[in-house]
Amino acid sequence: MHHTTFRPLTLLAAMPLALAAQQAPKTLPAPNATFEEPFSQIAGIRELPNGRVIVADGRDKIIALVDLVANASTKIGREGSGPGEYGMPSRVFTGGGDDTFIFDPVNTRFLVIGADGKPKSTFMIETAAPAQAGPGGPGGGGFRMMGSAMARASDAQGRLYAEGSPVSLSADGRPQAADSVVITRYDRTTKKLDTLTYLHLPKNNAQVSGSQGQMNIRIGGSNPLAARDEWTVFPDGRVAIVRASDYHVDWVLPNGTKKSSAAIAFTPIRMGEADKREEEARRAKDRNNSMLISMSNGPEGMRRSAQMGPGPNAPPLEPLTDWPAVKPPFRPGAASVWARPNGDLWVRRTEAAGAKGTLYDVIGTDGKVAYQVRLADGITLVGFGNGTIYTTKADEDDLLYLQRHPAGEGRLVGQAR
Repeated sequence: MHHTTFRPLTLLAAMPLALAAQQAPKTLPAPNATFEEPFSQIAGIRELPNGRVIVADGRDKIIALVDLVANASTKIGREGSGPGEYGMPSRVFTGGGDDTFIFDPVNTRFLVIGADGKPKSTFMIETAAPAQAGPGGPGGGGFRMMGSAMARASDAQGRLYAEGSPVSLSADGRPQAADSVVITRYDRTTKKLDTLTYLHLPKNNAQVSGSQGQMNIRIGGSNPLAARDEWTVFPDGRVAIVRASDYHVDWVLPNGTKKSSAAIAFTPIRMGEADKREEEARRAKDRNNSMLISMSNGPEGMRRSAQMGPGPNAPPLEPLTDWPAVKPPFRPGAASVWARPNGDLWVRRTEAAGAKGTLYDVIGTDGKVAYQVRLADGITLVGFGNGTIYTTKADEDDLLYLQRHPAGEGRLVGQAR
């Protein structure tokens, strides 16, 4: 088992050695409830005030209201494009109050689900004007937009937060890959769109060809270990941006105030051949859970379709050759940063090849690592509730069983080992 050690480096010599890093990682408390019916792919969950859980399965295209105590579920809505229907459930958001928003990329809209677990309505969000480059946003900053497909998080008021397009326009109007994007906040009540801050993107994060009339864009084509900033949102509206350059947290408070925490010391991990083989295996597995959205413009207008995975006739992945010399301090990807309602920020760390399970830094509001948590092999973090933690456990067929762990309102009490 690999443990992160903190050795004085030239750039990090002045940074204090965190006491928490000297302790063995904690483990999660044992689950107190497990749902016996498996899911194929969990796109998102939301715990309701009554303890039931809304679960979106993107692969099977279902939304379920799960009662873990009674070990029962009820299907919500159905596939389609009419009232109370969805093409593919992909992301789950708190909608303010007891409402839940499910984003549907096929119909480019949100399905609103009430506290009773029944569909109430749908809504769409229009895009806004392109953003101008600003501090921290050289190279164009992407589009200032709240396109539905970009929505990534929400707060307790139901305000939606998005990452802008990684494609910008050059001075002569041609599309080009941006090296930074904006984070925006959209308030459905006031229809106000705010730009909160900028994110830095890795090279080759987007490939653009063609012209405005016929443009081909591929997003997310960079190496899966290319360092990039990640972010998440707390229920009170605080935004945490985890910076990859020196592993520190920038905070954007609900009133727009910005502050930065001190850098977190870490020992860079060199990319060896075993690491590359392990990452290629993970890349192939992750491909099966990727979403492919196709758009075509014909006589009947714009049509969209979506599928999970590459499809049966897709060619195998080409091995990567642009591996970084060292791994970034944390894994890139939206699922690598989590905002627990109690104020703790969970960040999934990178480790050397052969490490067992998944390691998280638990970072407090002061930006310091309070302790670490290790999840066992086959266990995946999928969300937090009111004093609860939700994971899935995979079986030999990669079917997923939803589990709920008691966590309390404060820090974990799981055993360190």
